[in-house]
Amino acid sequence: MYDFRIAISENVAIQFETNREIISINEIRDFSEIAAIVLSYEDLSMQRVSDIVKSGLDIPIFAVVKNKDEIDESILPSLTGVFSECSKSASSYSTQLETFAKKYEDELLPPFFKTLTQYISKGNITLACPGHQGIDFLCKHPAGKKFTDFLGENIFLADVPHADPILGVVLTHEGAPDAAQQHAAKVFNSDKTYFVLNGTSAANKVVTNALLAPGDLVLFDRNNHKSCYHGALIQAGATPIYLEAARNSFGLIGGIPEHCFDEGYLRQLIGKVSSDKVNIKRPFRLAIIQAGTYDGSVYNARSVVDRIGHLCDYILFDSAWVGYEQFIPFMKDCSPLLLDLNENSPGIIVTQSVHKQQAGFSQTSQIHKKDEHIKLQSRYCEHRRFNHAFMLHASTSPFYPLFAALDINAKIHSNGYGEKMWGECVRIGIEARKLIFSSCKLVKPFVPPCVDNKPWQSYDTNTIASDSRFFSFDPDEKWHTFEGYGKSQYLLDPCKLLLTTPGIDSETGQYEKLGVPAIFLANYLRENGVIPEKSELNSIVFLLTPAVNNAKIQHLISKIIQFEKHVEQDSMISEVLPAIYNSNISQYRGYTIGRLCQEMHDIYASYNIQYLQQKIFKERHFPRIVITPHAANVQLIRGHVDFIPIAQAKGRIAAEEALPYPPGIVSIAPGEIWDGAVLDYFLVLEELINKLPCFAPEMQGVYVDTDINGRKRIYGYVIRKAYCKFD
Repeated sequence: MYDFRIAISENVAIQFETNREIISINEIRDFSEIAAIVLSYEDLSMQRVSDIVKSGLDIPIFAVVKNKDEIDESILPSLTGVFSECSKSASSYSTQLETFAKKYEDELLPPFFKTLTQYISKGNITLACPGHQGIDFLCKHPAGKKFTDFLGENIFLADVPHADPILGVVLTHEGAPDAAQQHAAKVFNSDKTYFVLNGTSAANKVVTNALLAPGDLVLFDRNNHKSCYHGALIQAGATPIYLEAARNSFGLIGGIPEHCFDEGYLRQLIGKVSSDKVNIKRPFRLAIIQAGTYDGSVYNARSVVDRIGHLCDYILFDSAWVGYEQFIPFMKDCSPLLLDLNENSPGIIVTQSVHKQQAGFSQTSQIHKKDEHIKLQSRYCEHRRFNHAFMLHASTSPFYPLFAALDINAKIHSNGYGEKMWGECVRIGIEARKLIFSSCKLVKPFVPPCVDNKPWQSYDTNTIASDSRFFSFDPDEKWHTFEGYGKSQYLLDPCKLLLTTPGIDSETGQYEKLGVPAIFLANYLRENGVIPEKSELNSIVFLLTPAVNNAKIQHLISKIIQFEKHVEQDSMISEVLPAIYNSNISQYRGYTIGRLCQEMHDIYASYNIQYLQQKIFKERHFPRIVITPHAANVQLIRGHVDFIPIAQAKGRIAAEEALPYPPGIVSIAPGEIWDGAVLDYFLVLEELINKLPCFAPEMQGVYVDTDINGRKRIYGYVIRKAYCKFD
């Protein structure tokens, strides 16, 4: 039996001959499993047909009429065919119906996934790698049987031999893989697309290793993910010109302040590190910008290119946390791939984490290359050289289900369906914010409180969903507490549900007397089966995708309301956070949620931790650079390092980048001096680890260990003084 069904009006008299399941048109909940629709004349309303067409799927629609029935001429263009109820041609109609249903199903499958399913259907016997060869190897042991039962047989069958050329070649982009990537390029408006199977961490390294070499200047967003540091600075050995980035009082990650895009300012920065390049036309081989921050500040890409494009050979927009903006009409200017470009524009590269808010498996990523407009110029990086870098970071044993997921992701965003899905996602997010406004007392949505002097939540949902003003950062308004933003420089991502918790005066950005750090809400939600993306200081982030529905949103909000009641009632920690309490009974015995919140809030306020965060990413507080990240990494590899408590690291050169995770943004890079705001910040984290166990962030590049006095300390590698010319 075929997978997809046929939906038919209940009063259709024709008895169709088919092996497919037939259901009533009134039983359709969505169109995702329907191969064809047959409507009676009575059901053939413009509204009914319009609803099918608006699904974004090109489902065949047939009408059944009697001899005297006349179909409205406005409906006729939407019909695949018309059957006569009085005809004795039921067999012929059945054939037509099946022909179009099968054609529809066949065309649903994108290039690579279609080839993969056809290959698996042949049932080939494999004597090649992978060694599990389906499930036979695994099923020789009970643990393997449990494993295959849990995941299902198809995922093992889809992990097919790379020795069989019928599936094409992933590394050199031949056959079905090439067709899949060409299709994705068309969907996402790029000139060429590369599927990457080990995350945007690898995708960023591909791009930076393709474009950068020692001596090149890279204009570098200090918000960049650690992978950009690895690829551009440690591996490629390029010289960074760092751009400061904003943080607000709630701990939200913002974008680059407007003044940083001024050409005079940038040339001044160049003069400090590479005086010979101050006056050349395009001093930057590459600029690397976070197109959308983890916390929903999304750049106006047109503005970025207009301001700095003439200074750069290429711009890499790291779009790990977005990638769907081109499917949301009011975000069109945020999409680098929708820009009109000419021979004077920079080449555009966009990396997207398809697994974050699109539909891919974890580790799926894609690189979109849009540079045909500079093809005849010396700065152009053609496919062969770019693919050399791609192969440096790609496995010779690709996992085909990951590749197929990227193929499917492109398909479900094609032909207007992406706009439909993301439009609905935006509307659900708006309704969620409205419900939080009306239901919650302590937790607030992070949106402009008023638009045209009316409360944000008072507007109609469709009005909000079609007007960027409802997601704009006005630099003259105080609610967002970001400093340095320009007019229309950023939009607030409608698909990041950002909430704030008490403790910050949004007018002044200063700490209030009482507070509820967001980490306690995050932990409460996790203990009650709801997983947020992350929390930071007085903010919490939830990712909205087309997978979200009203039931999920209402479930989330019910848990937020329950948490607020615990705060109001000052419930015992053993009741609010039992898992954390039971693992730290001696520490938290007798604690209420109010006491716990206030102790952390007081630590935040006493150290002014939100200001420390802001200082770390401001240019005047950047750690001093004494050697390149590449050179520092060489010393780490050679063991020319000391492993010391960070408390003793003042004035020493970091051998390894250090960062809280999430978000994976480097606070201090290799080759920089431990001092000032960044040192103070990590010492505050050390204080939190000791005073309030279980509530400090995960850290990378530094290591927590217990000293001889039983105190937990943060340790890190610094370059041994004998190898420091500048120490």
